[in-house]
Amino acid sequence: MIGDEDFEDDELDVAEDAAPVVDDAGDPAAVRRRAKKLRYDKREAVDFWRAAFSTAAGRREMWNILQACHFTETKFSCGPNGFPQAEATWYALGEQSVGQRLFTSWLIMDRDGVLKMLDEHDPRFADKGAR
Repeated sequence: MIGDEDFEDDELDVAEDAAPVVDDAGDPAAVRRRAKKLRYDKREAVDFWRAAFSTAAGRREMWNILQACHFTETKFSCGPNGFPQAEATWYALGEQSVGQRLFTSWLIMDRDGVLKMLDEHDPRFADKGAR
């Protein structure tokens, strides 16, 4: 992988039996450190998504992800004899749910970038991006 030469092999190994790090909720300093880390992680995530939506290629790929999740349509699957296939319908609903959750989180983090993506790729928004 690109950039792997910066790490030694022993740095990449993670002990399989290592216990997860648990913050001490009774220690005010640990609580502050955890809150600071959560704020940093959220800021980093927002910056990532804004960068993704800042380019035409990024908006196109985000649209492709939403399309793969068929986030604007509900699918009801049928077998070859026309009988409903509940398992396939639930599977498609799970995909749709993921797409809708992504879409909502993207709107919260970068509303302008998401709306620009819709203007560029969603046929329902045709001619509305020119306003």
